[in-house]
Amino acid sequence: MQCLHCSKHVCIDCAQKHVALVTQQIDIAQHVLNDKISIIDRLSASAKELVNTERTRIIKQADTQRDQAFGQIDQIAAQEKEQIRNKGVPLNELPLDEIPSYIQRMTKEMEYLNETNNKLFRIDTTLPKIQVQQQFNTYRK
Repeated sequence: MQCLHCSKHVCIDCAQKHVALVTQQIDIAQHVLNDKISIIDRLSASAKELVNTERTRIIKQADTQRDQAFGQIDQIAAQEKEQIRNKGVPLNELPLDEIPSYIQRMTKEMEYLNETNNKLFRIDTTLPKIQVQQQFNTYRK
């Protein structure tokens, strides 16, 4: 019998042994490939769990930062209210002829306080980022 691959003459027994050996090697290679695919599936699941853990950590950190920001807003608002209350004290102590100019000056000083142009609070945020990158790639054509 002639080998289809290399055109050498071989006996049927040798040809069958050769085919069996190659088939066994193919089976081993397929097992290795399937094993690696299973590993990729497990690594993928593990990476997703890590992303979810990081998301939970980021949310907890954001909640803490939100609570701190609320406290800062309350503190700033309390300070501003106190300053405005203090501006009203001199009204009862000023001579009558100075009251109109004081009111005008006080009103001008507080123009920054309006709801259409909030200059009392500035909120700066930096969004969290979860980034995934492939570390190692040995796939070659």
